[in-house]
Parts: sequence; C-alpha cells; structure tokens
Amino acid sequence: MKILVNGTSLLAPLTGIGQYVRHLFTAMDKRTDADIRMYYGAYCEQGVKLPSATASLAAQRGYGLAQRFLPRPRAIKKLAERAMFKYHTRGSLGGDEVLYHEPAYLPLPYKGPQVISVCDMSCFDHPQTHPAERVRVMQRDMPLALEQADHIIVISEASRKALHKWFNIDPARISTTYLAADPRFQPTGFDAIAPALASLGLTPGGYVLSVGTLEPRKNLTTLFAAYAGLPVELRKRYPLAVAGMKGWGTEGLMKSAEALIQRGELRLLNYVADDLIAPLYAGAAAFCYPSRYEGFGLPALEAMASGVPVVTSNQTSLPEVVGDAGIMVDPDDVDGMRDALRQLLEDRAYAQDLGQRGWLRSKLFSWDRCADETFAVYEKVMLKRGLGA
Repeated sequence: MKILVNGTSLLAPLTGIGQYVRHLFTAMDKRTDADIRMYYGAYCEQGVKLPSATASLAAQRGYGLAQRFLPRPRAIKKLAERAMFKYHTRGSLGGDEVLYHEPAYLPLPYKGPQVISVCDMSCFDHPQTHPAERVRVMQRDMPLALEQADHIIVISEASRKALHKWFNIDPARISTTYLAADPRFQPTGFDAIAPALASLGLTPGGYVLSVGTLEPRKNLTTLFAAYAGLPVELRKRYPLAVAGMKGWGTEGLMKSAEALIQRGELRLLNYVADDLIAPLYAGAAAFCYPSRYEGFGLPALEAMASGVPVVTSNQTSLPEVVGDAGIMVDPDDVDGMRDALRQLLEDRAYAQDLGQRGWLRSKLFSWDRCADETFAVYEKVMLKRGLGA
C-alpha cells in the first residue's frame, strides 16, 4: 500500500505530535506491505528517518525570518505548504491509490483517500489554554477536515468521547490506537547515566522530574506550589527539574517559579537533546505530570517504562494510561500533590514498588501494535473505496 504522511512535525524540536509521527511510522516502516513516503515541505522521502539537523534548522530559520519581516506569517506559511503539497502530489505521490495520513488534525488539500489523527480536543474543551489564533483556526477548519476524512484516528477513549461530544461523528468512522514508550525508556543503573546527567547539572536519584512544553494546560503552577510545600530538607535533596520548550502563555508560569529558582530548588532545563532524554527519565527519584488535559500523556508512560514512580492528574486520558500503577490527584489539589510527592521521596521502598508496577503496566503498550492497528484502518478505508485486496 502506498502511504503519504505529513512529516513536517519532525522538522522542529520534537513535541507530542512529532514523537507520535516518529515512532508510529518507524514501526510501520518495518512492514513489507507498507510503502511510506514522508512529506517534509520542500521535499519528499521514501521510508522514515529523522530529517537532518541542517534541514530542520533551515525550516526553523525560514519561518523565523517570515515572522520578523512578513505580514501574517502563519497565513503565508499555510499558503506555501499548500502549494508545495500540491506540487509533490501532482504525479505518482497522489491520486486514488495513495492514502494520505495527516497526523496533525488539519489535512492539506487532497482528493484521494485520507485518514486524519485527532490527538486531543483541547482547543474546544479548554480554548483558554491556547493562543486565540490557534483556537480560531481549529474551530474554523476542523469541521470540514472531519467531514472530508475517510476515517479518524484518536489516541485515547477520552479523545474519542470529546470528539463525539463536539461533532457527533458516527462511531464507525473513529478508531482508537494507543501510543507507547520507545524501548530506550527503561530502568538503567545510575553509574551508566551519571555522565549524561552531570551535563545537565543533576545527580542520579537526586531530583523530581516533570517533562512537557511550558504552557498553561500542563498545570506547572500547581506543581510549583505543591513542591514549594515540601519540607526544606526534601527540596534541598531533590530539586525539581522541568524539561520542555517555552510555549504559549509562559509569563505567569515564570512568575510563579521565581522564588524556587532563586533558592536553587527549580532547574528549568528547556529543550533537552534527544540523546539525554532517556537518562533524564531513568535518573529521577519521582516523576510528576500534573496536566489538566491530555490526548494520551506519553511522558507519564515514558516515566513508567523507566521504572520511575509517577504522580499525575486524574483527568482526561491519564487514567487510561497510568491505571493503578501511579498516584492520581485532582489537578487543582495542591495539598494532595504535595503529599503524594512527599510519600514517594520519604518512603523509598514504596516508591520502588510503584515504579515496578508502572514498568509492568508500560509493557501493555506497543508501537508495533499501534502501527498494526493504524495500518488496519488504512486497509478498511481502501477496501471501502473499492481499492483494497
């Protein structure tokens, strides 16, 4: 089967959708019946591999220049993407026999069979946690995208329910495919990861970790308040390390972090290089993911796969992922989050047991299975169009 995938999310530092694209299609590329072409804007490439650093940097610089010197840079970027996609799909990369998968909600114009992934519905459920322009675009363009798609993939039952709530889509047109942690996320001896952590100013087993883009829905202000309520000796022994790029609406977040930063209790690591991510997880004494809203919550699963005990919120998809293998708290419950962290940091036997339970649960999720279930959706679409075997 010929499959065309929008891989432009791989050109920037990898956030949630980029990780989804990377791991899903790396797994699917192992199939002998999948002929995958990745669209990267300026070019297409057969098979799946991360674009070169040069290509990624060129894409980022190009858009940076557009933001500085051109009016309405997002609109111009969208027009350019549409033009390039039309150019690339004019021949053998387009048509009824090529299935187009758009993993980032809104597909580019395409007349052949198409599948879209809707990772979450936060722009509809919690529009206040996004820039106004992003909300306008999603609310304007999503109805047509859903109408034109042959099939819709969601990554949790929570996202399926939210999609149905807002658009009342026929359940037969929606499939749930769970994500997974990369195999590199696994329990690792402290001696092996000490050099990598030293480059980040951290000590194995000596910090609390949180990972995610610095934006309102990640709810880090609640985590900061909860962490600040820990006994001073715990804060000195286990600084809070937060890894993630600055996103939208970080001003209030940074203000809430000032006191912790001044005391040296909070380390903002910003975007962490890909080769340091697995050691960063494996070396944490505890992982806290207080997000108010997640389509899946992959960082929580990556921590579990690393054998690290997890505290997370009890909202949206996170109970589906973590189950009874982590501590669930209300995202507004500062005292509950503080007490959960304190229990893990003071009772290391309990923390070790919870980490083991999380590791076992993480084995229930598989990228190979996600790829197989996604490919089954493709087969269903092509068969319905009369193009399948």
